Amino acid sequence: MNYIQAVKNTALRLQNAGIEGVATESELILSELAGCSRAELFLHPDRQVLRETAEALEKIVRRREKREPLQYILGYAWFMKLKLLVTPAVLIPRPETELLVERLIKTAPPGGTVLDLGTGSGAIALALAHERGDLRITGVDVSSEALRVAAANREKYGLDHVELLQSDLFSGLRGRRFDCIAANLPYVSAKEYSELMPEVRNFEPELALTAPEDGLLLICDCIKAAPAHLLPGGTIIFETGITQGRKIGAALNDVGKFKNIEIIPDYSRRDRFVAAKLK
Repeated sequence: MNYIQAVKNTALRLQNAGIEGVATESELILSELAGCSRAELFLHPDRQVLRETAEALEKIVRRREKREPLQYILGYAWFMKLKLLVTPAVLIPRPETELLVERLIKTAPPGGTVLDLGTGSGAIALALAHERGDLRITGVDVSSEALRVAAANREKYGLDHVELLQSDLFSGLRGRRFDCIAANLPYVSAKEYSELMPEVRNFEPELALTAPEDGLLLICDCIKAAPAHLLPGGTIIFETGITQGRKIGAALNDVGKFKNIEIIPDYSRRDRFVAAKLK
């Protein structure tokens, strides 16, 4: 079996399993196993797949046919410029979240402090630290397993100035204030969770996805507590569900301590983030 035959066979099996984007994914899998770029697969289409590569390919395809996320199978996910370790203890970083980081890169004050609430794999904290070495960044998570993944990613890139702490929202941060808070908290409702694609519903950590009260409980708790942890004029930005922007904006307004409340769209122009400044 040559490279092109392997790609086509893999794509067909993944398509039959109900997976979308199978051409790209099949090329990615084989290039990973063959130790070459996706372009090289087509530069050498008649190159034969080694026996050990074919065996490894079969194992991956069987797992993927069960809708296990490819990132968990391969053990990594790309986020901005970083190739991050991911395990079932953490959510797989989403491309949309890069917009949150890009905004912080542009708006965080020089030498400022940033809190990443619900850091998971460390994606937001570490990508921001990678681009803005002047910032002092703290990433917190309630899950000790998630923090171990974040710590491994921190070590990989030598970003030792990023602080990682176990904390349930602000519980481990008494008295500390920050210039910016990035809050990528669970926001999926129970109904939405039941309708998620199998890769998410069956494999990603439910604790990091869902929250009571239509997915808004933790975000609303955060809004009430955040003023005590922001410096004057400090910014908070939430990643949210696409139908939650107005409710979160109203919750920020009701607290009476925020101004410049803004709903921000994602790449698909759907409401995805809500930002505000402390008065």
